[in-house]
Amino acid sequence: MKGLTLPAGLSVILLMAVVLRAENIPTTRLSLKGLEGMAVEVAPIAPDAARAGLSEAAIRSAVESRLRKAGIRIFTPQQSRRTPRRPSLHVNVATSKLDTGEHLYSICLEVTQWVALLIDPKTTVAKAIPVPASTWSPRGCFGIVPASDLSEDVGGAVDRMADEFIDAYRQANPAELVTTPLE
Repeated sequence: MKGLTLPAGLSVILLMAVVLRAENIPTTRLSLKGLEGMAVEVAPIAPDAARAGLSEAAIRSAVESRLRKAGIRIFTPQQSRRTPRRPSLHVNVATSKLDTGEHLYSICLEVTQWVALLIDPKTTVAKAIPVPASTWSPRGCFGIVPASDLSEDVGGAVDRMADEFIDAYRQANPAELVTTPLE
């Protein structure tokens, strides 16, 4: 059996899909409770992937549209920063073009918000400092596809991950926090 040789640095992309992070479990879903909205931030797309049709704008638009249809308010980054927890839904699509012309991709989606980090909780007066932290994330995914399929495959995977976030958000929040979607 012939082994697959991957270019240098590709192991980093593969590891991104399996790195330990806040998972989609009951405890982490509780971190979504009370969030009145969410900013959507998309990491920059690699030039090779952009040439294959993948775009930050399309990913952002698709995720925001799904959230709006689910009744979840979309914050601008500035609006998010004005809220105490500063919630953001981050989408990171890392790609690498292989020698075969195919693209390897890894997708991570995560909620970050500000949390209180206890400093020396053993003292009589516990001190806390606010820090940003990943508080919820579905399992990442990765794949290898021809350049012609990259946008469609990544788009479908991001949609499924966004839907998983919507389900987790709904489980954590009472109906009164979820607004009626605008048609």
